[in-house]
This record gives sequence, C-alpha cells and structure tokens, in this order.
Amino acid sequence: MAEPPRERRPEEWAERNDGLIPREVAAQAGLGRGGLARRRANGRYRSIRPGVVAVAGSPRTWMQMVRATLLALSAEYAASHTTSAKLWGCPGFDDENVIHVSGPFDRRTRLSGVRPHRIATAEAGDIVSRYGIRCTNPLRTVIDMSGSLDVPALGRLVDHFLRGRVLRLDDLRSRVNRTRPAPGRSVRTLRLVLAARIPGYDPGESELEGRIARILDRARLPRPTQQHRAEFGAHRYRLDFAWPDRKLYLEGNGFGWHALASDLDRDARRQNELVLDGWTPIEVTWRMTDAEIEAVLRRFLGAFGQSRTYVMRE
Repeated sequence: MAEPPRERRPEEWAERNDGLIPREVAAQAGLGRGGLARRRANGRYRSIRPGVVAVAGSPRTWMQMVRATLLALSAEYAASHTTSAKLWGCPGFDDENVIHVSGPFDRRTRLSGVRPHRIATAEAGDIVSRYGIRCTNPLRTVIDMSGSLDVPALGRLVDHFLRGRVLRLDDLRSRVNRTRPAPGRSVRTLRLVLAARIPGYDPGESELEGRIARILDRARLPRPTQQHRAEFGAHRYRLDFAWPDRKLYLEGNGFGWHALASDLDRDARRQNELVLDGWTPIEVTWRMTDAEIEAVLRRFLGAFGQSRTYVMRE
C-alpha cells in the first residue's frame, strides 16, 4: 500500500532544508516520537541534533549542521560570528568544527561543537535569514567580530561586505558611534577600521585593490578613478586605477588570476593599446610592502605632473 500523503510531507520539507526534519514538522504530519524512533531504527532517518533528524542519504554538509543546530534551538537564536561570516561568503573562515550562535545563552545551547554568545542588545534588522537560516546581518557580524579580529582582518571583512553591497560605511559609522565596549567587541578596532576608510572609499573588486585605495588615502595622494573605462575602436577595457589627467594607470599582480591563455592575450593587447595611446602603466604586486607601494606611487605621480588643474585632498 502506498504511504499516505501526509506521511510524505516531512520528506518534502526536508528536500528544501538540507535533508532535515525537525520534530515539529514530523508532528504536524502525524509522525510522533514512536514513528520517528522506528524510522531511525530501520535506517530511514538518522539523528543529527536533539529533536532533529536527517533523511538517510542526504549529504552531510556544514550547511546541514548549521541548519540542524538552529532548528534544535529556539527562534531566539541565530548563527553569528565566524559562522555568519561564512554564510555570507566571507573567505578565511573555514573552521567547520565550531558553530557560533547568539541568543539568550541558556542550557539549550550546550550542544556538541556549538559556541554560544549572549546577545545583550540587538537592533532592528540585526537578525536576518540567509539560505533560510537565521543569522546576524553583515553590520552586526562586523560588530561581533571586532573583539576577535585585528584591524587588518576586520578591515578585510568590512571590504568583503562592501564589495557585495550588503553593508554601507555610513551605516557602520553610525552604528559604531552608538556602540559601547563590551566583552567580545572592540570599539577601538572598529574606529581604526573606519579611520582607514574615509568617505568615498571604494574597496575595489579585490583585497589588493582595497589595500591600494587605503594607501592612497593615507598618503594623501591624488585619488584615481577606479574601474576607469578606456575604449579603442571595438575594444573596451577597464582599468583598476587611473589618473586620466596624467595618462597613468595602475595594475596589480594579485587583483585576480589568469584562468585562460586568452586572458593573457587580452592583457597584452590592452597594454599595447594603452601605451600606444600615450598611457604609462604602474605595476605593483601583493608581496610589496605598503611603504614600497606608496614610494612607487609618489615617484610616478611626481614624475608625471597633471596636465589639468587638480586639487589635493586635505
């Protein structure tokens, strides 16, 4: 006999949720504790967290474990800190052995591999949904991570969110101005990160672009046009940094990588077109120090005086 439709509903829910079935969903489908126990015993389900089972054969993934952890807790909890950062696609947070959650911090958070954090104060919008998982939004994630990351690392996190257009510097600056020191957070680190990102700061399309932008701002050098577009007939190129009045442009080895030979061909063609048109390239690499990059920029900008009047920033 075919299984009644209501008995299939837990699996249908699981298809949309990493193969997981919480006790509440099973109960709504008429599947009580006894039914769950029988399906675990015959290998149809496997236990993954208290009150949460996974359909046999569903992939055992980091995302599944994060979702199962939040399903095992109440709706007052959310993924946070490095777990939230990874949900938002931030590179460098690959520790899959610890899941960070924030909430009221009671006995229910005593789960294996879970690091609980207490939320003392939360503002509207701090908790959002990412892939159907409750988590802190990018702004709150930056605040929460300020106590465990140094200035460069927190800056990279901020730049990642800026590039993804899920965080605005003005919003972060406003939030920091009303944030008070507390365990696990550092207002000083937050202010130092903001100090390196003046109004108009553009993190570029990569970490190196953001670093060069900060060097230019810190050295009070003339600000270039980022992602400047140059056209030569049917060919259109985009330059990472350009000073059109000086016909200078900057490319960095480390902004990306060449996946295809055609990428190298395009770069060579672009440079030839630009040089023939009177442009001078500046090239820096990721391995250069900030001081070395600043010195190179000063020499080029000093040697190639502007052809039109410009105003140095104060």
